[in-house]
Amino acid sequence: MKIGLRTIKTGIAVSTTMLVTDFLNIEYPFFALIAALIAMQPTVSDSWHSGINRIIGTFIGAFVGLLFGFIAPINFLLVGLGLILLIYTMNRLGWTDSINIAGVVFLAIILNDEGVHIIYAVNRLIDTFIGISIALGVNYLIFPPTYDKKAISVINNVSSQVWLCIDKAVDMLTNEENYLEEIANIINEIEVELSESDKFLQLQLKEEKVKVYGVYNSKEMQIRLNLVKETLQHLHNLYGALEKGVKKEVLEIIIEDINILKDSMKKNHLPISKKQKRLINLQPSINIIRTIKKGLKYNPRVNQYPTDDVVRLMVVIYNLEELMSKVTLLIDLLPSKGK
Repeated sequence: MKIGLRTIKTGIAVSTTMLVTDFLNIEYPFFALIAALIAMQPTVSDSWHSGINRIIGTFIGAFVGLLFGFIAPINFLLVGLGLILLIYTMNRLGWTDSINIAGVVFLAIILNDEGVHIIYAVNRLIDTFIGISIALGVNYLIFPPTYDKKAISVINNVSSQVWLCIDKAVDMLTNEENYLEEIANIINEIEVELSESDKFLQLQLKEEKVKVYGVYNSKEMQIRLNLVKETLQHLHNLYGALEKGVKKEVLEIIIEDINILKDSMKKNHLPISKKQKRLINLQPSINIIRTIKKGLKYNPRVNQYPTDDVVRLMVVIYNLEELMSKVTLLIDLLPSKGK
């Protein structure tokens, strides 16, 4: 298990904060170090929001702690009453994420037995600001986290997976083999990858709000993910039709063309690398599918069979065509060699 970049940056931020507090002769660097530790988040945007929440919590906690410290310091009744008032106020103002740190600062100030509550409170604010500033700087300047490539990488995987589903579906039509379980497993894998990519997209959207950009912007990522979602829907449609079954006698109408399609598909092998992407040409296979679809539609023999059976075969052919077209688009959207 390798050490992640965020872990390394957390160590850098805390160590740098310790050096700065030592240089500034800060007597109690604990709050600055904790602020740096907590403010180091997966995204710069999250670091910013975490820092703001901590500053708000520190300020409100210090203010209430000072107020109750002047009234009666280290009084068990006022400590409880002060916490109740503090939590109620934070909830009313909608600053729920700042409640914990506000409570910690409140307790630190009201229980401070040195007597100089104002100076202590101001020092805690300064400590917090130092820790947050350093964590933000480290997260922004040292390999700022971007999630575009992680999201886009799903395209290459999906291209291969969809092609495998198409191959299995055609094999089911020609060899009467049952590959439904394999197709279902592939669909599940794509759904998991798509869910992960959606999470990466949301993280990248956060980053772009604070001007942190990757190779791809969020709009490019959204276009690709939408295409994957459309592809996934066609896979579900194909699976549903195959699961209900295609009658052999209906399939005999187009079986010769299906075999021609299978031979054409053998010329195109996935996975597709960046070097291969321009060598792949799926258009001949797409044209064959369109010929099959047209031939099935106008073949007088279809009238001999139940409408449901013919429609089911048409659904299979239609979704094979759509999936082949989507694979072509996914291949075109593969990262170029320079990215």
